[in-house]
Amino acid sequence: MMRLLDHENIIKLYEVHETQRSVYLIMEYIESSQTMQSVLKKANFRISHTEAEVKQMIYSILNALAFMASKGIMHRDLKPGNILLEKGGKIKIIDFGLATYVNEKKLLYERCGTPGYIAPEVFRFSGSDPSTRYTVACDVFSAGCILFFM
Repeated sequence: MMRLLDHENIIKLYEVHETQRSVYLIMEYIESSQTMQSVLKKANFRISHTEAEVKQMIYSILNALAFMASKGIMHRDLKPGNILLEKGGKIKIIDFGLATYVNEKKLLYERCGTPGYIAPEVFRFSGSDPSTRYTVACDVFSAGCILFFM
């Protein structure tokens, strides 16, 4: 799935190596990065980041989500801890461990994500009731929570 996500704001997966005991993911190296969670915890976030910088961060997140949606992929665990901020302020979305295809018939994890960032439709999901299926809109809800904190 990650091989389909070649986007400037999504961490790049180069190779996968598997042994009998482990799986190794060879991914893009992000120098001098920190999670958005650690950046938002600092009391001076609003002082140290201009409105233009915050707008660019928001645009980058939404642009990456739109690209993922165009490929039919949901992240399902979007939160500040899964967003890296490079030294120059560039955003990289990481941790696709709960990601899935939108049209997946049977989800490996039906209700998943991090409390505080999970969309209401994820909580209402029932595998036996097709009317409760959720879509990439759950990622948009999570992005809205992140943008609120920013």
